[in-house]
Amino acid sequence: MSLCLDNVGYATGGTRLIKDINLEIDNASITVLIGPNGAGKTTLLRTVSGELVPDSGNILLDSDNIADIELEQRAKRIAFLTQQSVLDFPFKGHEVIQMGRIPHLTGREHNHEVVRAVTDACQLQDLSERTFTTLSGGEQQRIQIGRILCQVWDQMEAAWILFDEPTSALDLAHQLVFFKVVKSLVQRGASIILVLHDINLAARFADNIVLMSDGRILASGPPSAVINSDNIQEAFSVEIDLIKSEGIERPMIQARVPL
Repeated sequence: MSLCLDNVGYATGGTRLIKDINLEIDNASITVLIGPNGAGKTTLLRTVSGELVPDSGNILLDSDNIADIELEQRAKRIAFLTQQSVLDFPFKGHEVIQMGRIPHLTGREHNHEVVRAVTDACQLQDLSERTFTTLSGGEQQRIQIGRILCQVWDQMEAAWILFDEPTSALDLAHQLVFFKVVKSLVQRGASIILVLHDINLAARFADNIVLMSDGRILASGPPSAVINSDNIQEAFSVEIDLIKSEGIERPMIQARVPL
């Protein structure tokens, strides 16, 4: 199983946000999209999710064009956490998590079992009975992560889970919890695509990194092949130093402060 983007492009309002995207992603892997603001990362995720329809090229999921997959079936296989998920009604945390079960006709008892499993896996017990609107931004993000995992929890071997900046509101401890969960999902067969701004976090946890700039893919491959001085300079116009630490094989960077 794989996800294949063949010469994908998308434009709106006369501006081409992504162009000539050719990418193949194997299942059961963690792929991280990095790049400067406006590089096209979120637009690419939105096209993969089916929210946006590309105006050129095709996106194939296991040889099926995503645009041709029925919405209900797509929702059972592709879960997408956007940067901002607004919810103003005072639901309890566990009720928000259970919203991920909306595409499924699996019955109340089974849905409750899924919610419990997700709650335990994501360490959300302390937020389960609290009112969502009273939670901090980071706590709300943790609940929203639980919600989209609920959406695909019982079909994980065929699931594609998309996250747009999932760790931006999380503290260090909960970032590590998040990636521990992500790795466990991949072990169950799930495929994960994330947008991250923290390059070191991406390098630490990604199987593959896609570096974007100006709507195009500048480089893609394992972290060691993508994270280097030339690529970062070209994408971000920033000079970096590569940091080597004992026992850590993956690249780490430190931006040079202009004098």
